[in-house]
Amino acid sequence: MINIPALLILLNQSWSSQPESIKTFNNFLVSAESKSTITSDQLKKSYGALAHLIRNGYTAYRITYNTMNVDGSPLVASGAVFIPDIKAPLPLLNYSHGTYFPSSESKAPSYLTPFNAELQIGKLFAAAGYLVVMPDYIGYGSTKHIKHPYGAYNIIASSGIDLLKAVKELCEKKNITLSGRNFFSGWSEGAAVSLAMVKALERDHPGEFTPTATVTNAGPYYSSGFVDHVLDSGRSLMYMSSYAWVLQSYNWIYNIDKPYSYYFTEPSAAKLEKDVEAVIPKDPYLLFTDTFRNSYKNGQETALKKAFMDNDLWNWKPASKVVLCHGDRDDYVPLFNSQKAYDEMKALGADVSLKVFKGATHSSGAFNFLEQAFSTFEALK
Repeated sequence: MINIPALLILLNQSWSSQPESIKTFNNFLVSAESKSTITSDQLKKSYGALAHLIRNGYTAYRITYNTMNVDGSPLVASGAVFIPDIKAPLPLLNYSHGTYFPSSESKAPSYLTPFNAELQIGKLFAAAGYLVVMPDYIGYGSTKHIKHPYGAYNIIASSGIDLLKAVKELCEKKNITLSGRNFFSGWSEGAAVSLAMVKALERDHPGEFTPTATVTNAGPYYSSGFVDHVLDSGRSLMYMSSYAWVLQSYNWIYNIDKPYSYYFTEPSAAKLEKDVEAVIPKDPYLLFTDTFRNSYKNGQETALKKAFMDNDLWNWKPASKVVLCHGDRDDYVPLFNSQKAYDEMKALGADVSLKVFKGATHSSGAFNFLEQAFSTFEALK
C-alpha cells in the first residue's frame, strides 16, 4: 500500500528552476510560467520504498487560459500543469480537486502551495510519467475575485476542457507529443467535475481528448437525490455549510433569485448572504424555512429542481471505462451517490465498476482510491 503521509511530506519539498514565460495570442493559452523543477534522482532519494513508482522528473507550470464565465463573458482562468522530463509521447491525466471554501483559496493548484494533499496527487502521477493538468476552477487563482459556481459541475467542466485545449497549445509550442491516452480523476466536488468533463468530451467534443479511463472518489453524482437526503434528514449534518452553498449557487446561476430569507431561517439567512462560511445550524429543520421545504417537497420549486437534475451525473452511458470509488462510512457525500451512478450506468451497458471501501470515510479512503487509480491507469497507459 502507498504510504500517503510519507509521500505528502516528500512531495512537498520544492526545487526551483530559472523562470520561463511563454505568451501567445492563440485561442486558449494566455501564458505559462515554469515554477519549479525536480529530477527523478532527487525524487528517488526522497522516496525510499516508493522509488519504484518514480520514472522521471518534471517541471511544474502555472498556466492561464481563455474561458467563459457563468454569464458567458470572457475570462482568463488558471491552473497547474506538470510536464514530465521524458521524450516519449505522454499520457494525459486531468485531476480535479475537491471543495475549497473561500478561506482556503490558497490551495488552488496554480499556487503550488506546499502541504496541499491533492496537489501531491498530481505530482505523484507526473513523476510516474503522466502530463498532469489541474484546473483551479472559476473563483480561484486568477479568478479569485469571482464567485465559484459551486455544485454546477457542467459549468466547471466546460472551463476545465478549455484548460485542456490551452495545454495542447502549450505542448505544440514546446514540441511535446501527447500519446492520445487521456485519463480523468478527482475527489468529492472534483469527482463530479471529472465525470462531467468526460460526459461533455464524449458527447460534444468527438476526437478531442477522447477519454481512456476515469477513476473518481466520493463524488456527488446524484444531485437531485442528494437534496432530498438533506431536506429529509432527521439529524444534524456535519457538512451543512457545503449543502447550503450549493443552494446559494443554484439560486444565482440559474436566475432563480429568491431572497435568502425564503430558503433559510434568521439569523442564518443574513449571515449567509454575507459569508458562505458563516456558522449555521446543522439541523435542516432549524436551518431551512418550512415554506421552502414544503414547497420543494410538494414539487413547486420547478426551477430549482431542474437545476439539481441538470447536475445529475448518473443518467448517461460513458463510452470509456469508469471506476467509482467510495467509502461506506462517508458522511459528507453518502455512498448512495456512487451506487446510483453505478447501477444506472451498468444497466445501460457501460464499462463501469464500483469499489466500496469498507469502514472508509470521505477522507480515509484516499489510500485505496490512489491505489485504484494507479492500477487502472497504468494498465491502459
